[in-house]
Amino acid sequence: MSLLITVLFFLVAALIFAPIAKRYTFSTILGFTIAGLLLGPSVFKLIDDVDEIQLLTDLGMLAVLFFLGFYLKPKQLWQQRHRVLKLYATPLALISIVLCVVCFLLLDQLLLGCLLGLSLSFSSVFLVQQFIEQKNQVRNQLGQNSLTAAQLQSCFAVIVIILFPLLEDTATTRHGIAYFAAIIATISGLFLASRYLVRPAFHYLARHKSLELLPILSTLVLLSIFLILQILNIHILIAAFLAGLVLAETDFRTEIGNFIQPFKHALIGLLFFALGLNLTLNPLFQTPVFIVAAIVGLVVIKAGIIGVTSYFQQRQLKLSNLSAVLLAQSGELTFILLKIAESEKVISTQILQPTLVVVFGSMLLTPPLFWLVNSKVLPLILKKPVQPDSDEVAQHPILILGFGRFGQIIARVLHAQGQHFSVIDSNQPAAHFIEQYGHRFIDADVAQIENLRIAGIEHCKLAILVIDDVEDSMNLARHLRLNYPELILFARARDRHHAHLLHQLGVQQIYRETYLSSLGMAEDVLIETGLSIDETKTRIEEFKQHDQVLLRSHYSTYDEDDQIERYPNALAELENLFENTSISAKHRLMNEQNTQSEANSQQEIS
Repeated sequence: MSLLITVLFFLVAALIFAPIAKRYTFSTILGFTIAGLLLGPSVFKLIDDVDEIQLLTDLGMLAVLFFLGFYLKPKQLWQQRHRVLKLYATPLALISIVLCVVCFLLLDQLLLGCLLGLSLSFSSVFLVQQFIEQKNQVRNQLGQNSLTAAQLQSCFAVIVIILFPLLEDTATTRHGIAYFAAIIATISGLFLASRYLVRPAFHYLARHKSLELLPILSTLVLLSIFLILQILNIHILIAAFLAGLVLAETDFRTEIGNFIQPFKHALIGLLFFALGLNLTLNPLFQTPVFIVAAIVGLVVIKAGIIGVTSYFQQRQLKLSNLSAVLLAQSGELTFILLKIAESEKVISTQILQPTLVVVFGSMLLTPPLFWLVNSKVLPLILKKPVQPDSDEVAQHPILILGFGRFGQIIARVLHAQGQHFSVIDSNQPAAHFIEQYGHRFIDADVAQIENLRIAGIEHCKLAILVIDDVEDSMNLARHLRLNYPELILFARARDRHHAHLLHQLGVQQIYRETYLSSLGMAEDVLIETGLSIDETKTRIEEFKQHDQVLLRSHYSTYDEDDQIERYPNALAELENLFENTSISAKHRLMNEQNTQSEANSQQEIS
């Protein structure tokens, strides 16, 4: 079959399966893998040429290693190395040891068992990344922890690729100290070349206003690194990773990222498409019990170790369980290492095929398992059936819902004034220390209505709703307004849209996140521009009044569908706000000019 037809099949399959997978699994890469499985030799055999499948696999591996290098943040990992090694390297090491032992017992081969166990210990970086992005968890602790763990695993996987030829039983000619010395010399040389050649070249284009040539220069750097490492007989996958790392370390990372972003998902999807093409379902039909047991065993071992170590170190039950489920699968790093092992004649096809089925099965298991734990298991675990002591609750008439950075500041202010309060949060279990100062802390999921009664909401006079999640915030605000109309409710809003929604529920005391701190910085900036302190305070006060008038004017006419139609994104609404602010500034200038004219007239008359 022509390679062009193969590429056409890939593009059509991507357009069909990727959106479906994104809708039901929150990840497009599972759609790419399913498409490859259906089109490959295992099912419909539309793509069955061995050379073409190998070519797609090689291109996909190069693309994935390049993007892993480009999006890696080595400086951040190094700055947080003690925390990163403690939180993420420890479970990875334990998982590797356990899986190596299990694989050795199954295969009775030390080298193969260790290699197989080590490969299976790595999670899917891009599956985790897409899942976190689709769940809007990138900025949350779950997202940050999972992405950091995935980045660390990609670093260890590259180290394994680098050290792979040093194994005695490989078919490669890259052996011994000379190869290891070449690796060290190459990395050092690329570091120096990046600093004294690549970066000056990018700055040269910027000085001559030729930024449109950045893609050409980036391609030149990429191909040059490939050529140098090929001459040095170093694996081309290492070249792809180092090329991404070098380009990311320039001052034009954002511009390069904008250039490659449109191709990112397609190129990454190519590897998962190749994974599907390399899959065969024969092991599942021949030994179904073993394959299912292997998938479940892999997920249980990884999830168990990650969950236990995470909870032991962070003492956050919800975070530990969700992190464990999210990182419990194997993925593209495992596939790459196994394909390298196959090319080096270390692993046979009879072992590779069932292993790939186990990898794919663990990936498929991640979305439903995450939903089950997050929606069904955790609410039961976090539910607190203990009834509150009415006498104790009566002494704490203020309830803080959420104890993040926003709620902590409010709690400190109340504590400083001698006010007693209760806090309910499931993400800050170490906050029980506030009880020694006369306050109450309820370690429970704030989004569960039952936990409000446990916190004694019936006896509270004032509630402060400061949780991060907008949907949970709206559900709680709606429940409190309907069931406790006499309760004084203060609510934190993420933005103007959230503020409008809260106002529609009848919440009167709404405080927009970062609003006051932004005005405080703006006030200092105006002073630095030359305005006097009194004049600056007047300008800021005028802005606050004008902004409040705009916000209130929209309250009476606010309609969510109409708002989306008029302002399809945040920038469209910002443009409208700028227009209104400009009109207000013109009116202020006209008033000042009129006032000045009247003052001048009075002086002339005098």
